[in-house]
Amino acid sequence: MAIAKKKRATSGARKKTVAQKLKDLGLTYITRMDHGNTHGWWVRVYKDSKPVESKLFSDGVYGNKSKAKKQAQEHRNKVVKKHKIVPVHMRKTREHSVDRRSTSGMVGVTLSVVEKADSLRVHWSARFMEAGRQRNVSFSVRKFGYEGAYRKALKARCEAIEQTMPRGLKPPAPSRVLQKWMKTEGV
Repeated sequence: MAIAKKKRATSGARKKTVAQKLKDLGLTYITRMDHGNTHGWWVRVYKDSKPVESKLFSDGVYGNKSKAKKQAQEHRNKVVKKHKIVPVHMRKTREHSVDRRSTSGMVGVTLSVVEKADSLRVHWSARFMEAGRQRNVSFSVRKFGYEGAYRKALKARCEAIEQTMPRGLKPPAPSRVLQKWMKTEGV
């Protein structure tokens, strides 16, 4: 009986109330504006990359900087709750999906072709966040081959974001210029 009570107590402690989640937002969707004669907190709430609400909370209107900030946070909380918005940093999933801008098949994996000193430098890159900083790891097509460098970049990205490697993903067909370069280089 004591074990069941303990389990219920710990599971209840893990679930946060809506008020606690809103408190965790801090200054999400709020920026400080000190420009010319304008001093205040600017609330700009977005949902699906589209603006939902934009309002300025002026220090002069609300008495001082901290009172204006408190009003801005309360307003932001109402808007977030009303439109059922979950900020990116609070979402459960951290996976990145493929969108139409991604030609590699995975966001964060890109092909780079740079001409330097009359020769091409071609590599597949993987970008990801590590310890709060953006990292970029590159794999040479000359050294690993076109598909080999792609696979290494894909693997580096998946390991960094703790996602399983997608099966059956192939790199896009190289351009004619790249095909010609690979043929002359013996890649």
